[in-house]
Amino acid sequence: MKNIFNISATIIICSLLFTACSRKENNTSEKKAEAVSYPLCAVKTQAIATTLRLPAQLNPFYEVSIYPRVTGYIKTLPVDIGSVVKEGQLLMQMEAPDVEQNSVAAQERYIKVQATYRASKDNYTRLMNAAKTAGAVSPNDLQMAQSQMQSDSALSNSEKANWMAMESMKDYLTVRAPFDGTITQRNVHPGALVTTGNKTDMSPLLELQQISKLRLQVKVPETYATQLEDNQNISFVVDALPGKTFTGTISRQANSLDDKYRSETFEIDITNTDHLLMPGMYAEVLLPLKGHPNACVVPQTAVVVSTEKKYVIKVQDNKTALVDVTTGNEDNGIVEIFGDIKAGDMVIEKANDEIKANQIIK
Repeated sequence: MKNIFNISATIIICSLLFTACSRKENNTSEKKAEAVSYPLCAVKTQAIATTLRLPAQLNPFYEVSIYPRVTGYIKTLPVDIGSVVKEGQLLMQMEAPDVEQNSVAAQERYIKVQATYRASKDNYTRLMNAAKTAGAVSPNDLQMAQSQMQSDSALSNSEKANWMAMESMKDYLTVRAPFDGTITQRNVHPGALVTTGNKTDMSPLLELQQISKLRLQVKVPETYATQLEDNQNISFVVDALPGKTFTGTISRQANSLDDKYRSETFEIDITNTDHLLMPGMYAEVLLPLKGHPNACVVPQTAVVVSTEKKYVIKVQDNKTALVDVTTGNEDNGIVEIFGDIKAGDMVIEKANDEIKANQIIK
């Protein structure tokens, strides 16, 4: 019995010693886990000048699609695809017998009602003269004559306006170039019947583009849009002409952000007298950015990019804090950041998403 008691006491003592050792080891491990050493760096203030490469597209400076204004037949069509035309040059002559007949009919109606108006006006004038003799004309007859004259006058003006409208429709039978340019589409031939209708359901008869001067349109993200200025020199390249670099100046900007892409449209006027460039070509624009003079900068490795946000890990009083930021210009391994951060703050130089908030740092 005494031996059993001694064995039990020995087991209990060993268990207590083991537990104490385990707790000591756990405490040591927790302390090691609590305090981890990471290299830190200070946030600085610096403007980062860089060059931003963005896709862009060349468009004609002027472009117009020509649709029929009246129903008729194509009489003459002296231009074709590739024809270079001058402003005012004849592009197409149509004939429409219905338009001619409607104009003649409208003119005849106007002549008729004009004659009626003259007669009623003469009648009213005679009655006015006769009314100077007391009792020669009743006031009612004079009033009726005046009303008839006014009615005929209004009808005459209406028929004249209708006749002028029919005459103006004849002007649509002759189509002239609104500006200097090149015919890039021709979808009709002489003798064809063309009709008016919904433009979305039909192809234009002709497509005229001004290609001696082009617009290079580029959408600049809002982060960089404020760093560009009017008349700033811009370079760009096109895949179709490798080894060539073209230049232009910023001519205009939208001054409004696209809601979908959060970007602002800039246009660069390009002189294309040698016709090396063509509308529709894709280009890569090289935008020189001067940077934000008061921007905070950190190494790129200090910015953690997750699926939800970008942030840096700020260290204050040996504890970590995740600070949301947006990034700007990048160059030589450093990047501009904007957020609740200032120059002199210490951040983890090589941060990662495994470092959590409120973690103790040595």
